[in-house]
Amino acid sequence: MERMNVTMPISKIDNEERIVYGVVYKASKAFDENGKPTDFVDTDHNWATEAEVKKACHNFNRKLQKPKKVQKSAGVDKQHNGVSGYGTVLESYIAKAPVEDINAEPGDWVAAVEVTDETTWNEIVKGDITGFSIGGTATIKQEGEEHA
Repeated sequence: MERMNVTMPISKIDNEERIVYGVVYKASKAFDENGKPTDFVDTDHNWATEAEVKKACHNFNRKLQKPKKVQKSAGVDKQHNGVSGYGTVLESYIAKAPVEDINAEPGDWVAAVEVTDETTWNEIVKGDITGFSIGGTATIKQEGEEHA
């Protein structure tokens, strides 16, 4: 398993309520004759199908439901430091229809996060923090292997 981090831009900021909105991960939906995506590849040149994005979203949401003693690092951390407490996930779901104001398409993982940490909020407002970043592990398949 290889550790990976992917960043997607914050698309909308509600300054009054201190909520940021955006696509957490875009699903690849169009593929060429070799099974490679033609519509979306992330900054690490990885990609995930709609089913894989849905599974990741649902696994994350399940972690959020566990008691805090069991959660370990579930929740909103900062720069993958593994420490939650920087915000509260208000929404985390798979878009069923386009969400135009955040450029989400059906099958994309979308989130709204209330930023509760003052320093982090100031970094977002200044533009020092500009996106959502998921971390996880994946089995990277070599050329010619089927994508799972």
